[in-house]
Amino acid sequence: MRFVILPHLSKLFVVAAVVLTLIGPGAFPANAADGPGFWGHLFPVQDDPAQDRWLDAIGAEDKGAESHHPRIPEPMVFDLVRPLGAKKGELEINVLGLIPLNRRVGLNKIPNPIGLVPGERHDPEWAPEIEYAIADGVAVEFELPFEGDELAAYKAAVQVTFGTAFDDKFIHGTQAILLYDIHSAHYSPTFLYLAGLRFDERWSMLAMVGLRTEINGPDVAERTERLVNASLFYDLNEQITLGVETDYAQSLSGGATWLVIPQIHWEISDHWMLQSGAGVNFTKDYSLPEAAIRLIRSF
Repeated sequence: MRFVILPHLSKLFVVAAVVLTLIGPGAFPANAADGPGFWGHLFPVQDDPAQDRWLDAIGAEDKGAESHHPRIPEPMVFDLVRPLGAKKGELEINVLGLIPLNRRVGLNKIPNPIGLVPGERHDPEWAPEIEYAIADGVAVEFELPFEGDELAAYKAAVQVTFGTAFDDKFIHGTQAILLYDIHSAHYSPTFLYLAGLRFDERWSMLAMVGLRTEINGPDVAERTERLVNASLFYDLNEQITLGVETDYAQSLSGGATWLVIPQIHWEISDHWMLQSGAGVNFTKDYSLPEAAIRLIRSF
């Protein structure tokens, strides 16, 4: 069985539509005059007349960012090298952890769709990283992916923002990643096109499309993959953002994985953020539920 991404994404958004319908039309009011809605009672919105044109509630971002760059939330699992439109001098350190929730299916049975650790996984993964904007719209990253308590790879990335369009509601760029597998001594480059769209003060989405391969590996067809990330976000208020992230990878040999992970982003302060969520990693033969958490500190 081969995965086709569009039908799965369609099902995902149909489910989302059903949930919104069950909650009721007042769950997400179009304006304050309509009342706080369902989620507003759970997470009250604090009115701030000094807030920027777009809500700056995600990524533990620089509050001084120019408003003509729409600030789009970063997916928790397959994150960016700082948000698109990052300003020179922005610095961030963070750590991501992926935890299996079903031990009956071994992690070595599930291929890795996101590239924290190359190839098949045997233990929970975690990865500390540092990100720095060396110029406006240009950021670099260095990451140390671990498998259990063992360092598995070195990863470096660079990201460039191209600019904005559509009345500064659209922003796009590119990202290049190079991962070195310590055990196999193989290099895995990844090339991505990034696009973010801010629909309004609450809704936004981010998409990534690209290719990942292995330069000196024995099976290029198996290790060369098409990558697609599609994430939808809703800003409840200046501190809380809800999102659904989907990460799809399909090798030239036909194998595919699809990770779907709903998540919540909580901006604890101007410099601290906690992201968490749980979802399912689908393959042809297995479905692995797993949880993820990312702690972010920005400077």
